[in-house]
Parts: sequence; structure tokens; C-alpha cells
Amino acid sequence: MKSFPVRGGRAVFDLGESSAALVSATPDEGWQMRVWKQSAWIRVDFMVGTRTTSLFVTWNGHPPQVQTVEN
Repeated sequence: MKSFPVRGGRAVFDLGESSAALVSATPDEGWQMRVWKQSAWIRVDFMVGTRTTSLFVTWNGHPPQVQTVEN
């Protein structure tokens, strides 16, 4: 398991060799959170006002990779 603290909250993922699972996602005080899950990716957004931090975990034919995008 690996924890990813980002602006707006923290997400914990169980990263395997060929897949991943969201264990928990906790927004910071005043922030909201949304989660999308598909067969080869997970997206977690932390949002407040017009600010968004997104965590993308993908594993389509490769080990899980995590990317963070802040708007």
C-alpha cells in the first residue's frame, strides 16, 4: 500500500504488479472528493472552489503508474 498526500487530501492505493485498488481517500477540511473506477484506471479528485487536484492510477498492460495533476 502507498499513501499519496496531495493538495486537498490524501489517497491510499494498494498497488499490485498488474492492477491497483483504492483503499481510502480523505479530503482535507473544506474540500470535497469524487472517485471514478474502471477496469484499468482509478481517478480521485479533491475539489474546493475552482481548484482541483486529481490523482490518476493506470495499469493498462503495465504496472500501476500514478500521476498527479493540479488545476
